[in-house]
Amino acid sequence: MLLVGRYTSPFSRRVAVSLCYLGFEYEHKAINAWNNLTEMRSYNPVGRVPALVLDNGEVLFDSSAILDYLDFLVGPERALTPLTEPERHGVIRVIVCAMGALEKMVHSVYEVAMHPEEKVHEPWIDHNLSQTEMALIWLDQIGQTPWMAGERLTQADITTTVVAQFALARFPERFPPGTFANLDTLCARVMELPAWQETIPSPEEANMKVNIPTEG
Repeated sequence: MLLVGRYTSPFSRRVAVSLCYLGFEYEHKAINAWNNLTEMRSYNPVGRVPALVLDNGEVLFDSSAILDYLDFLVGPERALTPLTEPERHGVIRVIVCAMGALEKMVHSVYEVAMHPEEKVHEPWIDHNLSQTEMALIWLDQIGQTPWMAGERLTQADITTTVVAQFALARFPERFPPGTFANLDTLCARVMELPAWQETIPSPEEANMKVNIPTEG
């Protein structure tokens, strides 16, 4: 398999961590959709990352769809999003909240990246980041028992960690370390996993000029 999309993209990163955690072997192509739109459209007609090229040449895109496929491959005992209730909706509600927070941060990033300074609408940024903050507060209050959605690590933990780390990296003044104590504890645990360490962006990837996250 081939994963297309930089690890600096939180959308790509949650797929990469999941691939590694579940034991899939894959190649990685670190391209940015903004700088390589034509190439990215050869994988995803919408031109967004990530995309996963299967061994038979078929291409999957949208991080949620890719993760759903990986869960199907590993089966119900190992799936990162449980296939049965009530465990399934317990994980999904955390994922949805975390991804909602991420989308709001992306809106804020685009507001600055896509407009000249004099046309940046600060109230719009604040509106989005206030929604992000409320989502992170909700996630922080869940705590871990011992993980966010039960006795084992799930996609709730991986996605929440990716999103929390993106908030810290992109908006350190708004969300400094220590703001969400429970999320800090979760992140520390997840970031110790080999799957996390194996998907840390390389210096070359991290230093690419354009760093605008686009979803699939």
